[in-house]
Amino acid sequence: MALLDRYILRQLAGPFMLGVFVVTFLLSMEFLFDYLDLFLGKGIDLLTVLWLFFLGLGWMLALSIPCGVLVGMLMTYGRLAQDSEIVAMMASGISPFRAMRPALWASIVIAVGLMLFNNYVLPDMNHAFAGLLLEVNKTRPTAEIQEGVFIDDFKGYNLFIGSLDDKTSRVEDILIYDFSRKDEPSRIILAKRGRFEFDRSLGILSLHLVDGEIHETDREEGTVYRRMAFQKQTLNIRGVQQAIRKSRERSRGQRELPIGAMRQKIARLLEEQDRYSEKSRQALEAIGLTSVTQLPGMAPDPPWYAGVVGLLGWKPKSQEALPDTFWTSKRRRRGEEAKVTYWQATAAAKKINQYEVEIQKKLAIPVACIVFALLGAPLGVRARRGGMAAAFISVGFFLFYYLCLMGGEQLADRRHLPPWVAMWLANLVLGLLGLGLTMRTCQISLHRRSTRKMSCARNLNGEAESRC
Repeated sequence: MALLDRYILRQLAGPFMLGVFVVTFLLSMEFLFDYLDLFLGKGIDLLTVLWLFFLGLGWMLALSIPCGVLVGMLMTYGRLAQDSEIVAMMASGISPFRAMRPALWASIVIAVGLMLFNNYVLPDMNHAFAGLLLEVNKTRPTAEIQEGVFIDDFKGYNLFIGSLDDKTSRVEDILIYDFSRKDEPSRIILAKRGRFEFDRSLGILSLHLVDGEIHETDREEGTVYRRMAFQKQTLNIRGVQQAIRKSRERSRGQRELPIGAMRQKIARLLEEQDRYSEKSRQALEAIGLTSVTQLPGMAPDPPWYAGVVGLLGWKPKSQEALPDTFWTSKRRRRGEEAKVTYWQATAAAKKINQYEVEIQKKLAIPVACIVFALLGAPLGVRARRGGMAAAFISVGFFLFYYLCLMGGEQLADRRHLPPWVAMWLANLVLGLLGLGLTMRTCQISLHRRSTRKMSCARNLNGEAESRC
């Protein structure tokens, strides 16, 4: 039977490579369209562009290899069925499962190799890609600013950006802890939206804020609490170039770390989350409150299923507002402290979710190779074609998988779904479908042999094609 295994693996190699090449080409076209203007406008040399393209191939291959497995299975087994080779195997007493077995083993080997690639090679390629991209893209002031985390690289400021559009430099849900003014108490600046501008000659990063508030106390004993609303405000941050250089040298994003390093990050973030949660709890206890939702402007956090339940009309229960007489200057200060530490704990929890999503993704995408093998082989036998039918089926299943992966990542990052559910849902759905199809395809032969002493060939509709 080793001869049969080698024959099927040789038949699989060409379609698999073709599928990987086509999907990688399509993904690279999107990449080139995104950055071609930037490269031409800046006059970057061809060698740098080619090296950047090579480094970008890492994440493309991580997605195109599972799709290549699906294309290879559909085209190979479709051609075998169309040329009646599956019929000949069944007539010789070889079951469809025996014909699928070498392909399933090959998919397991590919999955293990891709898992190692995702964990040990891809993070370094992503890190090198991000570093090179920053070198050719220095004019964007937001290149090193991350959303959803507290940024303490700028002297005199702690920034929290809820949402960031790196292409337009527009930001939303901004919180700034300003302690840059000498001999004056610190202040908290909140704004709904804003925009970054960077002056390279002066090294000044200007943040134009819109629709916000400034919270501060008087400069002496802090007995007077002031809250000022503004429509427009500009904050100038100096020394940005040094801060960006320092950040680039020491930080890696979650896509640039292996699983072990991300586990260490998660452990530190859990400690940070507990520390900030405890500070928030202590600040609330000092003013006689039990939850941050009792503070002005704070709504209860929706549960992870709120995105689904909200479609049915679910709304969070609102807290009764406390009277103005309750809020003395000291209580307001403690309330703002409770808010800030609560947001810091929430930011740590969001970052933990992002690391967990990336860990699950590194494992779920390679397992998709096995899932697509279980799905593609029986579909190829039933479709009996290796051309356009295989292409359309491949595109349909891959789009479904890709949309589930990207949508699940967004839902998990926003804490609407647990990370493992978001990343493994597509594998579970397609895996069960593929397992059912594989079992059904194999049962055709078993049932046929059990009812007749001699093996008869069947066509794909289960009808007798020839007599034994």
